[in-house]
Amino acid sequence: MVPGFLFVIAEGKGAKETYLMESNKGRWIGFAISGCFLGLIAFSLLVAVTGHSELEGIFGMVCHQFTDRCYSIGGVPLPVCVRCVWIYFGLACGHTLFIFWKPNPDRITKALIGVIALMLLDVLFEFLGFYHNWFWTRALTGFLVGLTVSHFTLLGLRELYFEFTNTKSYVRS
Repeated sequence: MVPGFLFVIAEGKGAKETYLMESNKGRWIGFAISGCFLGLIAFSLLVAVTGHSELEGIFGMVCHQFTDRCYSIGGVPLPVCVRCVWIYFGLACGHTLFIFWKPNPDRITKALIGVIALMLLDVLFEFLGFYHNWFWTRALTGFLVGLTVSHFTLLGLRELYFEFTNTKSYVRS
């Protein structure tokens, strides 16, 4: 059985397995997605610095925006919380990392389950009152989740790209 992170392109008499991360177009997709997430971080900084509070609603669709859980610039909180900033940064780093590194699919899946469990424990421990508003735990869990999730989003985007560009020769495994 072919693992889910591989795709098969039928070529002439036989079929060839190719790792999704090896194509140049796939690398450009990864770099573009990384740039988008870095752009989100830069945009949140710009919103805070310029004071355009009407733009905060853009981030409000995905973030709770509690001011006590946000970084501040000159006393003005960013429109995203600490965890979201680090999720975005983890996604940006991960999309670049997984272009060049081929992780074991079982290990990366277990890592995803582990970091999500770690984030849920962080939320639970704070809810139960073991500690209150530790930025470093939010930053760490956010970065790890973003980093790990980026592997799966990159695979999905590349598979979608190949499905659209190779409609006759693409065989989904």
